[in-house]
Amino acid sequence: MFFFIDEEYALMPELFYMDNYDLCMLRGSDALYCTFTFTLKALEENNTVWNIIQDVSSDPRHYNHTNLRHGICLPTICSDYYNKTSDHLKVAEDCYKKKMLPLGLTGTITKLKCQESESIYPIRTYDWIFAVFAAAYILFILTVSIYCGINSNKSSPYKRNSKVNHVLEAFSISNNWKRLTAVSTNPDHEKLKIFNGLRFATMFCVILSHTLLQLLGGPVSNTKYTEQTTKKPLNVLVLQGSYVVQTFFIISGWLFSYQFFERRMTRGQLKPAFFLLAIVYRYIRLVPTLLVVWAIHSTWLVHLSRGPYWDDFVGEEYRNCRANGWTNMLFINNLVHKNEMCLQQTWFLAADMQLFLIGLIVLYIINKYPHKVYHVFGVLLFISFVAPGIVAYWKNHYIVQRQLPETVYDLRILKQDIFHDMLTSPLNNMFGFYTGMLAGYLFLKYKDCNLKNRKVMSILWWLMFAIAVPPLQIAYFFYDPNYQNTRIGSAMFWMFGKALFVIGATLIYFGMTYRLGGLVYWFFSRDIMLIIGRLTYSCYLVHVVFVKMPMGYKRYPIYANDNIFFLSVFSDVCISYLTAFLLCMLIEMPVSALQKLMLPKEPKAVENSRDQDVGENLCSKV
Repeated sequence: MFFFIDEEYALMPELFYMDNYDLCMLRGSDALYCTFTFTLKALEENNTVWNIIQDVSSDPRHYNHTNLRHGICLPTICSDYYNKTSDHLKVAEDCYKKKMLPLGLTGTITKLKCQESESIYPIRTYDWIFAVFAAAYILFILTVSIYCGINSNKSSPYKRNSKVNHVLEAFSISNNWKRLTAVSTNPDHEKLKIFNGLRFATMFCVILSHTLLQLLGGPVSNTKYTEQTTKKPLNVLVLQGSYVVQTFFIISGWLFSYQFFERRMTRGQLKPAFFLLAIVYRYIRLVPTLLVVWAIHSTWLVHLSRGPYWDDFVGEEYRNCRANGWTNMLFINNLVHKNEMCLQQTWFLAADMQLFLIGLIVLYIINKYPHKVYHVFGVLLFISFVAPGIVAYWKNHYIVQRQLPETVYDLRILKQDIFHDMLTSPLNNMFGFYTGMLAGYLFLKYKDCNLKNRKVMSILWWLMFAIAVPPLQIAYFFYDPNYQNTRIGSAMFWMFGKALFVIGATLIYFGMTYRLGGLVYWFFSRDIMLIIGRLTYSCYLVHVVFVKMPMGYKRYPIYANDNIFFLSVFSDVCISYLTAFLLCMLIEMPVSALQKLMLPKEPKAVENSRDQDVGENLCSKV
């Protein structure tokens, strides 16, 4: 491996450069701002600068410095060539060949994209339709809130209990605030309230990971910072953040299973209508909020700003949502048009819905054959365990998805086959969801058991981190350019790595339902986490807009360091949760209230028999 000093590194041409975009746009009809890639070549073999470029670029942990990513105001930077031809590609290429000549370099231009002072996105009829509808809806919310506030104590009991009044109350801001902050008195909910804190912690990690993509996915002025990122072991914990999403799958499977077995335990065998109604309830709970976010991305988002790379990030999102938003509503966007996915973060919702539907079939079988519950879970978890290994071996994928500078740049990482096959596919998230389902079943059976030796159990609880963390940290060695990837090794790690993390995390969460964890439990069980946790769904949907917009309107290459990174994370978390609060109060909470009013109640059970194998609390009589 070639080692170079800073003085040699500084000899290379500037990898990222961005001319003054706003000054260029002030030129009116003569404005023409172009972004492009200039691929370098050496004019002669013995070229010192070219040799440095080659050596630096040979390390996959570095940028490819042979591809300069620049943005210039063509009429001013290339004025000598601009008036000679209308061929913008030729103008930029000849201009840059002359610029690189003193370094003994030449090259060719690719990915040329130019924009004038006028936006390429005119405001259309459907934009105005959505704006009018949104304004009318907000006005309706405010009117109803005032009406409910004035008449809450004046109306007669009959009017207060009328169907119309209940429907109006579903949109009341004060009523929705009460729903958002309501505390359940159910003792099981008290034990499971740590899930609200876990949702927040997971959401924080998701935003952290996406903020990193935002900072390093575009032009960077100090490129050595990015190139050193994967050479530090602690950084790999952040780069392997995709594992943390398994917490969402675990919680989703846990609560889904708990609700089924709790009903099965108290009401006996459930009718088939119960399973069909579960699908309807889940779909209606998720889609309205998703639909609103999709509508914003498909209409006004693209009009909010402009910038050198606005079309590459926000414009692409606009086009994808216009063309493929229907896949989001059917929860198949992780399987269909994957590289043109609208709201890329919603791959999780699609995978979760698909695993939920499979889980319903599994629970239907258990409902019919309650004494086979452990057999069913055993088969299901075995399939879930081996599936990632089979896919990794069959597709010959690398042992981890490496977040290298070139794969992160321009968010190319989101279009890699390994991202779709090993991260967003339902096959590779089965183990987390169905381990959560098993945990929900076991929680119901043993929720009232007392820990005989809390000190020993507390020590064992902390040791669970030794199971969950190593799969994240060991990935550091797979970033080494000298590591030789093999199909067998890759398959084994994709099987055992995620499985160990899921098992360790699930045991940690299980222990916290028994109040193990000291300060960790204290933090996750705070009352404030109840509110923050309930905002997670809306936050998950909206947070990416605060990642892609800065990438689009970014005027200059950013200076990146750890302080800027963490400040950006905290600002993104704050603005995401504030926006999520508005979305939750205006859409999610009213839909939840209307769902309870309008949809039919659960069908009665077939019989009232109680089966110990499907959820009876084994410690209730102790």
